[in-house]
Amino acid sequence: MDPKRVIFYSMIICYSGFGVINPLLAPLIREVGLDERHAGWMVSIAALVLLVAAPVWGRLSDRHGRKNIILIGFLGFSFSLALFASISWIGMEQRINVTIIFLLLMLSRILFGFFFPAMISSSQALMADLTDIQERSAGMGMIGAATGIGFIMGPAMGAILSGVHLVFPIFISSVLALLAMFFVYKKIPKLKPNIRDKKTKIDFRRAGLRPYLIVCISVMSIFMTLQIVGGFYVQDTFGLSTTETAIWLGVCLFIVGFMMALVQMTFVQKRQFMPLTLLRIGLPLFIIGLLSLIFINHLAGFAFAYMAIGAGSGFVIPGYTAGISIAAGKEAQGEAGGLTAAASGIASLIVPIASTSLYRMEALLPFYIGAVIIVLLLLYVWSGHKGLILEEIELQAVK
Repeated sequence: MDPKRVIFYSMIICYSGFGVINPLLAPLIREVGLDERHAGWMVSIAALVLLVAAPVWGRLSDRHGRKNIILIGFLGFSFSLALFASISWIGMEQRINVTIIFLLLMLSRILFGFFFPAMISSSQALMADLTDIQERSAGMGMIGAATGIGFIMGPAMGAILSGVHLVFPIFISSVLALLAMFFVYKKIPKLKPNIRDKKTKIDFRRAGLRPYLIVCISVMSIFMTLQIVGGFYVQDTFGLSTTETAIWLGVCLFIVGFMMALVQMTFVQKRQFMPLTLLRIGLPLFIIGLLSLIFINHLAGFAFAYMAIGAGSGFVIPGYTAGISIAAGKEAQGEAGGLTAAASGIASLIVPIASTSLYRMEALLPFYIGAVIIVLLLLYVWSGHKGLILEEIELQAVK
């Protein structure tokens, strides 16, 4: 089987394991006796560990091979999901003190944050190894499509299987991660590592690198806000039960994943868009989604908002991922993958605590701030002086 397809299928499993928790987190946290702030801390600690671990995994994949790091990542990822599900189940049965439950859940999230970037940074680097500059956006679009499909599978499993038990879908995701590890072991050839004679680091002065990282951090901040605060917002605004919240948010995240996959498998795969073009198409869709969320006080409006944001993500995520990859240079693709994961980790570190705190002040405040950030980002991409740097990388890509 083509290694690119192996990456595609394994990343579907990876992101479904990531996404399965999203619709379950809000009701699950409340069921074990915790609140929004605890949810924020759990997401943030995973993000902090991810931020530190991602560049390390990227460099290790350059030196020891992409396949080895991907296998380690899937094994640890599976264990972290199983631990999170087990502790949550014990907490729901009220067999352990709430403080101990919180600390053990934090431990599971630390492991999650440590092993998750091993999979994504190495897979992104492997995809970069297998594509040239003209194909890079399409190659990263395959990973983006896998992300979208994973976000379909994950929330769908969460919504459907939560009827058995709230933690049952998480156990299933743990098993699927082990199966993905076996699939990678059997189907990806052991490629020669990109070992360098001396330590080198990505030059942050390279054209386009910093601007694309800024885009990554900004967009992922909005994305994280919607995933974390969205569950609390839909439950509190429309008076839903915990089960109804898990199902409804699962449906909306399903829509996000479906739109991401649809955009990336059609527009991004079939046309060789340059990274900046993808950003200019996708960011206005983010704005439409956030404005719909703010001004349409109806469940249908909530679903439409997630649909628009999913479509926007389908353009934006492969745009900044390809931009970072091209800007980093061919000798540092493992580090580029780690850098992309670390940039997402910065957003994941700051946003959970900030967004849940803002939500407690005013339910719509995180979304208002998100809309302002995206508008400023769109202006930055189109006409700011840093936009000239973004243009330079487009010229590099076609030389």
